[in-house]
Amino acid sequence: MSKINNQPTNTSFLQTTKFQLSFIRIPNMTYFCQTFEIPGISTSEIVRRTPFVDLYVHGDKVKYQPLNLSFLVDEDIRGWLELHNWITGLAFPKNFDQYRRLIKENRDYGGTVSDAIMTIMSNKNTPNIRITFRDCFPTSLSALAFDYSSDANSIIKASAEFRYNYFDVDIL
Repeated sequence: MSKINNQPTNTSFLQTTKFQLSFIRIPNMTYFCQTFEIPGISTSEIVRRTPFVDLYVHGDKVKYQPLNLSFLVDEDIRGWLELHNWITGLAFPKNFDQYRRLIKENRDYGGTVSDAIMTIMSNKNTPNIRITFRDCFPTSLSALAFDYSSDANSIIKASAEFRYNYFDVDIL
């Protein structure tokens, strides 16, 4: 009889500050990103009815939660503007030229979508895991709140939500 080894090969814990997020089409986000969550996934269940008890089997589609992040806003609001312009280009509230400009200016970046890459570092600050979110696009961007009553060192934070098709996880 073989003995099962239940000992982990890596006993280091994942740390909340050891990550880097980059979007190809919004480069300012890489430097200013503060919080980021790996979205959860789920699947539905299918009920198989019997005369005695309902039995459940797994569904056939994965549902991905939205990708949420927060970021610091630089004094030129470049990161916030990159997202603002992306959203207005997608929805073109003024005219069709906004959408055409989005496609033309971002042809090298995938047009209306962009992959996002989250790199999780080991406790030695070396890349350990890469998560690639495929075909992201922003669905919301928070307001920028200014407040005279806050102290002079207060930094404005903003948040954004993205949808994507799926994500891949690679152990490096």
